[in-house]
Amino acid sequence: MRLARSLIFALAGLVLALSGGLADRAIHRGVESGIEEPLVRQITGRDLALNADLTRFGPEQLAQAADALQVNGFRYVRQSFSWADIEPAPGGFTWDRYDAIVDALNQRGISPIAVLHRSPAWARSSAGANAFDAPPADLAAWERFTGTFAAHYGDRVPVIQIWDLPNLPDRWGGAPPDAAAYVNLLARGSNAARAGNPTATILTAELDPGANADDLVFLRQMYAVGAAPFFDAVAARVSGGDRTPYDRRTDAAHPGLSRAILFREAMVAAGDHGKPVWATHFGWSLAAPGEPGIDAATRSAWTVAGIERARAEWPWMGPMFAWGFAPGQTLGGDVPASLALLTPEGAPTDLFSALAAFNAAGGTAAAATGFLPVSAPQIVYAGNWDIQHLGDERYRTTAETGARLTVPFTGTGASARVRLSRQAADLAATLDGQPVEIDLGAFQAADITLPIANGLPDTRHEFSVELTSPGNFTIGGVLVERAIPLIWPVVMLVGAGVALLVIGLRGIFAGIAVRAGRLTRRRPGERQIDLPVLPEWKPARRA
Repeated sequence: MRLARSLIFALAGLVLALSGGLADRAIHRGVESGIEEPLVRQITGRDLALNADLTRFGPEQLAQAADALQVNGFRYVRQSFSWADIEPAPGGFTWDRYDAIVDALNQRGISPIAVLHRSPAWARSSAGANAFDAPPADLAAWERFTGTFAAHYGDRVPVIQIWDLPNLPDRWGGAPPDAAAYVNLLARGSNAARAGNPTATILTAELDPGANADDLVFLRQMYAVGAAPFFDAVAARVSGGDRTPYDRRTDAAHPGLSRAILFREAMVAAGDHGKPVWATHFGWSLAAPGEPGIDAATRSAWTVAGIERARAEWPWMGPMFAWGFAPGQTLGGDVPASLALLTPEGAPTDLFSALAAFNAAGGTAAAATGFLPVSAPQIVYAGNWDIQHLGDERYRTTAETGARLTVPFTGTGASARVRLSRQAADLAATLDGQPVEIDLGAFQAADITLPIANGLPDTRHEFSVELTSPGNFTIGGVLVERAIPLIWPVVMLVGAGVALLVIGLRGIFAGIAVRAGRLTRRRPGERQIDLPVLPEWKPARRA
């Protein structure tokens, strides 16, 4: 009877522990607090972003389109830059059309994300002569182009993506996809771009998911042949499919927002923990009129909810790019009207209006979970601040008394990357209006992560700091923490399961020992032998 009871306890404990583990994986897979080491260093802010082909717009329309993007909160535009258009003949560069696009966006505080692809005919091999996206036969020509491009635009185009969809035969000159060949193209282009602009950020090509998770297979192959040193972020196509943004299933072969987690896991498995994923195409497709599927209101609500989920749970996720600005564009394939932000007539869709409303309501005004770089618009500077580049790190520094910065954030804690030094200024810092003690004086200069607060409610907060005396203040970014929700129920479930399992196993082993004759069990009602009691006995004194 006791053995049976112990067995029941053990089985119940095992079920509870396994249930807790499965619940943790289902609820928290991909979820990070933002302070895990090695830290994911975001390269940009995480504001609204979209794909666009602005070469389709004349000068007046271009200005109108850029104005519309600025007013509605878009800060990143992923734009095709055709090598064939820019260098139609070897060494002959034509920049005018793309200069106009870059200037129009920069003037409005919008950063272009340049996709370099589409080889000129003179650079292709004879086998790919008729394929506009065949890889170049002469990689020296490719190096010259990417280096010249990066030097020409400098920080006006801060992010360069090397090629587009190389795992599709029709984007690789009709040849079978070849991860090693693409990594060679990536490495040569990345090195040349960084030589032309040492601060350039390199993004991998977006990959097509195919029917069998071909993008994840190709990404793993890239890592296997040594791609990691040649890029700063991984591009991923993240289609919502027919699943809600709260659906936590991560089927590799089925579209869904949670599928993005598989990219993060592939990078971690390759030891590349510190780089972000960029959702270079993101969204849900609108159902055709009269057809079952997602209606306009649902698409808008799910898109905003998907952005909010990523900002709260995924500090490894960078900008998420709406599928396309206007229908018919060709970057990554034609953009159908069901995925565009504008109608074929040029009017804003419900989705465009929902994203604009999300921004207007402050949806991107506060820093999200994870690392916030000093260039992000969420850090508001007052006074004179200089930019410093030290290796891969970027800083803002000032020596002006009265200079100030303010950082709104949403989370349960925050830290700042700051510099200790003998020349550190006195600071007046506040969190939600309450004083915070900060002293950065030190005999030896050092960069540290300085805790500001933790254990806060998971709401919006504001941190500010002002120089109150002559001296220096240097900041390298802000780290926002969000305590992972629903941890305690999982811990209690696993803890109860482990406790029952231990009790049950103890009883089982004891029962087996008794049956084997290695342990004597006292029967019910059996008295223990009474030992004599000597109340007056005392030990004899030593002589």
